[in-house]
Parts: sequence; structure tokens; C-alpha cells
Amino acid sequence: MQPDASSPRRVTRHRRGRGPLRPPSWLLFALLGCLAVAVVVVTPGWVGELLWEAVPLAAVAAMVAGIRRHRPPAAPAWWLMTAGVGVWAAADLLWTGWYVAAGDAGAVPRWVDLLYVPMYPLIALGLGRLQRGPVRAGNGGVTLDAVVIVMGIAFLYWTLIFNPYLGLESLREADHLTALLYLGLDMVVVFMGARLWFRYGNQSPSYVLLGAGFTALLIADAVYTTTLVGDGNPGISLLDGSGAEVVGSAAWLLWLVFMGTAALHPSMTGAQDALPSNALTVMRGGVFLSIACAGPVSFLIGLGPGPVTLTRADIAVPLALLTGLSAFLIIRLVVGTSAAQRRAILLDEQAAELSRAAAEQNALQELISHRAMHDPLTGLANRALFNDRLEQATARRSASARHALLLLDLDGFKHVNDGYGHPVGDQLLVQAGRRLREIVREADTLARLGGDEFAVLLEDVTAAEAGEIAERVVEAVAEVFTVGGYALHVTTSVGLYMIAESADAQEALRDADLALYAAKAAGKNQISVFHPGLRVERLDRARIAEGLRRALDEDEFVLNYQPVVDLRTGEVHAVEALLRWHSPEGIVPPDAFIPTAEETGLIVPIGVQVLRRACFDARRWHERYGIAVNVNVSGHQLHRPGFVGTVLDALADSGLPGEALILEITETALLATGQQETARVIESLSELRTYGVRVAIDDFGTGYSSLAYLQHLPVDVVKIDGAFTGYEAGTDTASRQRHALTRAIIGLCESLDLPAVAEKVETAEQEEFLRDMRCPLGQGYLFSKPLPAQDLDRLLAGGTGLDRPGRVGGLLAG
Repeated sequence: MQPDASSPRRVTRHRRGRGPLRPPSWLLFALLGCLAVAVVVVTPGWVGELLWEAVPLAAVAAMVAGIRRHRPPAAPAWWLMTAGVGVWAAADLLWTGWYVAAGDAGAVPRWVDLLYVPMYPLIALGLGRLQRGPVRAGNGGVTLDAVVIVMGIAFLYWTLIFNPYLGLESLREADHLTALLYLGLDMVVVFMGARLWFRYGNQSPSYVLLGAGFTALLIADAVYTTTLVGDGNPGISLLDGSGAEVVGSAAWLLWLVFMGTAALHPSMTGAQDALPSNALTVMRGGVFLSIACAGPVSFLIGLGPGPVTLTRADIAVPLALLTGLSAFLIIRLVVGTSAAQRRAILLDEQAAELSRAAAEQNALQELISHRAMHDPLTGLANRALFNDRLEQATARRSASARHALLLLDLDGFKHVNDGYGHPVGDQLLVQAGRRLREIVREADTLARLGGDEFAVLLEDVTAAEAGEIAERVVEAVAEVFTVGGYALHVTTSVGLYMIAESADAQEALRDADLALYAAKAAGKNQISVFHPGLRVERLDRARIAEGLRRALDEDEFVLNYQPVVDLRTGEVHAVEALLRWHSPEGIVPPDAFIPTAEETGLIVPIGVQVLRRACFDARRWHERYGIAVNVNVSGHQLHRPGFVGTVLDALADSGLPGEALILEITETALLATGQQETARVIESLSELRTYGVRVAIDDFGTGYSSLAYLQHLPVDVVKIDGAFTGYEAGTDTASRQRHALTRAIIGLCESLDLPAVAEKVETAEQEEFLRDMRCPLGQGYLFSKPLPAQDLDRLLAGGTGLDRPGRVGGLLAG
């Protein structure tokens, strides 16, 4: 076997960040290699033979360098191919040395030619290791495709080289048998290379370079068999060899250059299976057509125009090859058709499954949308829908069309709940809703705002008509209710407000609420019509407002912190800051002063104080334990122009990173916003999120269109209202519906990549229920009550001495 030689310069690595821009190492090696091939083919004599040997040695060095530099996942495969090239280089070095020393190619022993043989199985094994792993379904026929290629090449070799130049008598000569052995092993390498191309296509330039190299090797070995017909003397130069010998030598050298270049190219780290495409299908079809036609056409051309004498072998071998090629093409067609049919059946099944899933998703979406706008207990409109209708009514009011607003609650309902239990109380609310629905007109809106509070929007009514409807409401509620065998008596207090032309929705609600308070203060079970004097009858509220101002000055507000727990691991994920007022008269619960703070605007300075104190407290917890702090934000704070600056100042002064702060948007913040205000809220929250601050939606699923939050506001965390987690397990329809809705909300959060926090988790049964539904986070008395900062320090540190350390204390202490 006769190789050529050349001596490429040593390829050096790029120095990153310094020096002039250099071409990549693989391109440099390819260019120098091609230059070396050109030098070898014009250098005669033993000098050319010695230059020849530089190319295989450089190829081995390049492959070793490429493997070490890129560290491919399939490194063993590349080492096998490197070993194959190394074996070839060593055998060729021995052949050249013997030839130069003896001066005669015939003096080189026959066994030296056999030393080239191990290269082929090493290369084939390496190619096999490159293709380990499952084959993509669309590429399942790569093996059959590769067989077709090999048979087509064999047909071409028979018709173009073997039959015209060698013939069957050549099988008796050792040189010819060795050359044919090379070609047979070439077919194994080509088979593995074809599988590589059919599987990965042209995605990896490195694999394409390998294919080019194997093509050059096949050409070189094929040409080598023709040179044996001549004088048999080696000749690698244009000046001392035949054209065929020069072509063969150049092809061998190009194979080595391609191998080294492929190893140096960055894409040698691997490739993904080629996806089915029109381009790939057309390319594969073109290859099959060329292979199928090339052999028979070349056979016909070889017959010539005149009379031809053919032996049995001249006909039998091409016919056998053509039969085999056709058989494999048919098998490939059958395999491809079967795979296509299986995929079509699978796609039909998947389409049907997707259709069913889409129908279920639509039904679930309709259920969630309905629940977002309706009270789950009574089926009446909820606060969100009622506020929307009220805003529409106030927007289209005129002097000729007036509207009225009724606010009412059930007097004595608390005693029913306490005395007979919540299930009886719930049924009482359901029956009350039915009676009210019978009274109001179709055009009116009846809603349950929460608890035992109802609201009615009467459109296009006079004051007399509104008063008559209010009286019928009082009379209807006063009638006895029969629930579970109990005869229950409750009454109702009604606040009536005739919506003025200058009033907006929030003003109407506020004034109707004043009228409701007046009705209750007057003895209940009656109607109170709003008049401006009610606005000055808030002595208790004024006293609370004055106390709040004093509390701000004298630092009477304190913060307690309740942990938010990872339901899977029990670790503290965050803490929520909860405001407490320690007045000189005693502890004032938040429900008693927060509404007044909201009404007077004092919630803004109180909120600033809470935010700053929470940030300062949370810094040490974040640094030690990586937990965040949740701070509630009211609508008044959000609507202040300087709200973003207030938050950023609190973070900067405390040193707390933005990622450790979560702002909870409260019910009030959402009820007080129209479209313009919502746009301002979105802008403020979006700006804060650029600093890492996260936004949590509080009380998700009740009181407002929570779906609208997720659709229009920048949201990072969803806190599921305790109404969905506070129910014990049950098998009745209502329980199943509540659980289904809870599961739907958690699933919706999961699909939107929004962490869900279940509030008011108070029993182990609720915790297990939430964990089964893959709710990630929980908060409630089951884990820990709200704690002062000092007690939380001890809890997080695993210490003792807490009144009720709860689950978190136990977990951390362990």
C-alpha cells in the first residue's frame, strides 16, 4: 500500500484576548494539509516519500489535540478512530522506511501490507460508538439506508474497476487479494459512515468532514487496485508515477487531512438526531436514485456499441447486486411505510386525546371564570361582579335615569353560626339569597359581598320604588327560616343610597355603608336612607384616627411574623409581616383600625413604617437562612406617586436585596382601581420587579376577579384564600366542588409557573390535602402563630422558649 507525504507546520492554539485575530485551528490545519498534499504530489523520489509521512503523523497529533481540547461526550469513539489512524500511520512508516532502505517496493514483505488492516475495524468501532443511544423514530431505517449505499457502491466498483481491469483471475494473486480486502473493509467503514449521515444529516460539520474523509479513503483504495495492473512500482509524484497512482496517493492524504480537521472542529462534541424535513427527504431520495441508477447505467455503458462476449460471471454478479439493491430498497419502502402508518395512528390517538383534554380544559376554565365572578356558596354575584356592574351603572347615569344601591346584612346571623354551627349558617345564607332573588328584578344585580353581607343594585328606579323594594327585603328576611329541622329567626338592616350624578362607584358603596351602619345603630331590622349628615357621625372612627396618629408618633405599632412553609420539606420559605397596635388601652386588633386607617389615609405612613421595619428585620434572616419577607400593601400606597421610591429607599437603607422582598396586593388595592389606576399599578409594580422585588396576589379566588390579576398584573406568587383550604374533607357535592376548584387553582398556578401559597392551614388533614394536590407552600397556625421578631430569631435558630413553637419550630429544632 503506497501513501504520499508532506510536512504541515505545527498548529498553535489561539491566545484569547491578545494578539491579532487568527483563523480557527481546524481551518488552519485543513489549509496547511491541502498545501502539504499539493507539495507531495510534485516532489519526486524518496524525498517525496519522506514528506508523505508527515501528513499521517500530523493527523494523529491533530486528533489527539482535538479530543483533549473539546472533551466530547463520546471521547472513547474518537480515541478508537485516532488509534485506527495511528495504526495506519505506523504501518505506513514501516513500509516507507523499508522501501527507502531497500530501494525497491518488491523488497517490502507481504505481511507489511496486512499491518494496515487493523485500521478499518478500529475506525468502524469508533463510528459505532458515536451513534450510541436510541434512534429517533423518524430515523429508524438508517441501517437499511446504509446497506443500500454499500450495495450501490459495490455495483459501481464491479462495473467500473473490478470486471474491466482485474477479473476473477486476480483473486489468485496475493497483492490483488490484499487490495480487495482493503476495499471490503472500506465497505464496512462506509456502511458506518452512511448510518452516521442518515441519522444526523448535515447538523455537525465534523461528521460531514468524516464522511468526506471516508469517501477519499474509498477512492484511494479503489484506485490502488487499478495500479496493480501496471508495473506495480510506487509513484506518488506527478514526475515519477502514473496519473492513477497520483490520484490514489492524494486521496489517501486527503483522508488523513479530513480526519484531523474533523477532530479539531468544535462540532465534534456531538449532534442531535436530524428532524424529518422536506430537504432531508429530497436529499435522501436523490442519493437513493443516484445509487440505484449508477450501477446499471455504468454496466450498460461498459458494454459498448459493438458485439460483446459475456461470461456467466459478467451477468450473474451484476444481476445479483441489482436484485439485492432492489430488495433492500423495497424493504426500506415497506419499513418506512409501516413507520408512517404507526405514526399516523399515534397522531390520531394523540389528536383525540388533545381534543378531550381541550374540552376538559374549556369546561374547567368556564368553571373557574364562573367561580371568579360568583359566590361559591349561594351562586349569587360576588364582590368583583357587583363592583363591575356598579361602575358601569355610575358611568352611564343621567338626570332622567337614576339608580339605587342597597347594602344589607343579617341581624343575629352570628348567633345562628355560633349556636347551630357553620353548616346551618351556610344553609341560612343560601335560603336568604333565594328569597332576595325572588324580590329583585331581572335587570337588577344581587350579590353576596362576604359573610352575611348582601348588596343590590337597582337600575332605573325612583326613590319611592327603591324604598318599596327595600321594605319587601326586610319583610322577606324577617320570615322564619327552616334549616335542618330548626326554625331560625333573623332580621336585616338595610342601607339605601340613591346614586347621585356626581358619585362614583366607591363613593356610592361608602355612603350606602354609612346608611347601613345607621340602620344597625338605630335598632336593626329597618331601613336607613343615606343623608349627608351621616358622614359626620363617625365619632368612634375619629377617635381611632386620632389614636393612629398618636401611635405613629409614639411608635406603638409592632410587627409579628408568620412563617410561610415548604409543604414538602417543612423548611421556612418566607415570613409575612403582620401589623399589631399596642395602644395604652390594650392591643387593638387589625380589623378595628385598618379600615379607619384606609379611610383617613393614615395607612400610607403606617405602611411606610411597616415596610421599613420589615426590611430591617428581614435582612438578618435573609443573610442567615435565605428567606424572604412578605409585606402587605394597600391601595392608597400603590396609588401614591412616590411609592416606587419609598420601596427602593427602604431596601437601600436596610441593605435588604430586592429578591428578598415580596409585596402582597390587598383586596382594597384592587377594589379601588379603575382602568387608568390599574395601568398605573402595573407600571409601578413592573418597575419594582426590575429590582428583583416580587409581587404576590393575596386572597386569590374570592372577592375579585382573580383571573384578571393573573392576566393583567405582573404577578410572581399567588396566595390562595383560606376559604379554599379551611374546609375539612367531605364527600358531599359542595365539598367535592370546593376541592375540585382548589385543585384547579393549584393546577393553574403550576401551569403558569407561579408558586402557590395556601393560607389558613390549621389542621394536618388540610396540610395532607394540599400536599396531595402538589401545592408547594402553606401558611397557618398548624405551622406557627405570628411571632415577634425575637421569637422568630430563636425559632429559625432551632432554639426553644416559644409559647407555641408549632410545626416549624419542631422541624427546625430537629
